Amino acid sequence: MQVTRRIAAAFALTALVLAGCSDDPEGGQSAEETQTTADETTDTPTPDEDQVDAVISAEGMPTVVEEDGIVTLDFEGASEPDVLQVAVVDEGSGTAVTREDMVIVDYAGMVWGSDATFDSSYERGQPMSFPLSGVVQGWRDGLAGQKVGSRVIVSVPSELGYGPMGGNASAGIGEDDTIVFVVDIIDTIAPDAAGDPEAAEKTAIEDLPVEIDGALGEPASITVRDGADEPEDETSIVVAESDGDVVGGLGTTVYFQYSAATWDNSQNESSVDFGGVQNTTIGSGSVFDHLEGLPVGSRVLLLVPGNGETPALAALVDIVGQLAPPADEE
Repeated sequence: MQVTRRIAAAFALTALVLAGCSDDPEGGQSAEETQTTADETTDTPTPDEDQVDAVISAEGMPTVVEEDGIVTLDFEGASEPDVLQVAVVDEGSGTAVTREDMVIVDYAGMVWGSDATFDSSYERGQPMSFPLSGVVQGWRDGLAGQKVGSRVIVSVPSELGYGPMGGNASAGIGEDDTIVFVVDIIDTIAPDAAGDPEAAEKTAIEDLPVEIDGALGEPASITVRDGADEPEDETSIVVAESDGDVVGGLGTTVYFQYSAATWDNSQNESSVDFGGVQNTTIGSGSVFDHLEGLPVGSRVLLLVPGNGETPALAALVDIVGQLAPPADEE
């Protein structure tokens, strides 16, 4: 993993690689507080390999309360289930979530019977994104199969939540507590998502300083061509342009797949090495800021010059999604 970390650092990917696994919806922390570098790990529990099928029923579940955009749950008349249970409040018509996806959601989490949230993206005013492989099993198995556009209530028994971890004291979750969430599913991104297969070619492949193994709409890898001139400045080259929505400006979260190589091809890495789709924030100062203004679904080549200590680098990027910043940051 040291090779991949060196390339990630050269691309200014600190708090990017593994960032998809760093947002902990059960820990009551913001994204800024939970970001990690490639040399760190999070305390988010790893889901068990044995999946659990949720009981889909509104019977005994709490009701949703929404006031001024803040969503919570009312437990009056509810009865605590001892299994993973999901109530579909409103069913969307979008893509169904899988257990391997990255999801973009708004949510509020409460200990069953509590009158306060231990974590709420509604209160922060910004949806969150995370791969379901990096959160508690009840989240993963509870959201699996639900459709984008849905609002659901997910009741997670302790053994599928924080019970195996002895609870989560910082969030006020006891070892035996059932935790329950109301979740609005905004989008889902598969770990092998790629760009638009119908994107229009903007730069001929033979004119690029890299060879590409992988067609549009498929995961790809790159090799720097022998004799290619090293970049003198940070550069972006649009390989193929989609007709999707353009990536927004400062504070926008952009989701992408990438394949990167040093100029001598001695080191290489891919987002596949880290479980799939990665994300960063426009305005963070990395080469990925060049994605601003480009349509989602496009394929872009990013070039970074060497500096004497680190070699020149190339990264082929497929833009697969975005999330607008909070309204007060737009």
